[in-house]
Amino acid sequence: MTIFEALTLGIVQGLGEFLPISSSGHLLLLEKLGVGEESLFFNIILHTGTLFAALIAMAKSYFPLLRHPFQKKTGYILLASIPTVALALIFKLLLPSLLDGVMLGFGFILTACLIYLSERVFKSKAKPLSCGSSLLAGVFQGIAVLPGVSRSGATISAMRMAGVDKSEAAEFSFVLSIPIILGSALFEGGELFLTKTPVAIDPVPLVVGAVAAFVTGLVSIKFFLKYLKNHSLLPFAAYTLILGIIVTATRI
Repeated sequence: MTIFEALTLGIVQGLGEFLPISSSGHLLLLEKLGVGEESLFFNIILHTGTLFAALIAMAKSYFPLLRHPFQKKTGYILLASIPTVALALIFKLLLPSLLDGVMLGFGFILTACLIYLSERVFKSKAKPLSCGSSLLAGVFQGIAVLPGVSRSGATISAMRMAGVDKSEAAEFSFVLSIPIILGSALFEGGELFLTKTPVAIDPVPLVVGAVAAFVTGLVSIKFFLKYLKNHSLLPFAAYTLILGIIVTATRI
């Protein structure tokens, strides 16, 4: 893998992890187009970069949870993580072909539909985060293991449909991403160790990819949280819809 490819993939990972456009879908699409190469270890490194971005950007949100763990929000995170882990294991163990991108175009289109529904159809008075909305977010987050389905887009849309304020939904989505990204990296790392897959990547592209994912992840979180205060998510719905149609039509 070249340094330019690592830089490109790192930027895409950092932007796609937190903007509602699907990082996994874009990385897989680039791979299909010949950018980079399939590497589980490199993916772990990219996830680690975005994990540190989330830890720094959302410090004010999760530090209080670490200092005082026995509160409602901690329970909501744990509750949301249960269906996410269950669905991720189901897809991984029983439906692995779906994770290879056979429904990549559909995944992008599904992201667009979820965002549109949350912005145009399900409108209600703002409600506080609850067991029901956090559980719904966890279910949608589990579905987002499918390439093309945006994790942030799915979780924010789910909470918006449940009536949660847009800014609060985004903040909870990003805090929720921390244990999920960490768990995913540990799971993939364990898988790599158990299968004894040889790692043959130059350390320079690894560092470049990780730094790029970290920096762009940090920027995308800050940008998105400010963007949501006065703007609609519909431009992201339009983008993922068009991309999904192109991917489906061209059978990439």
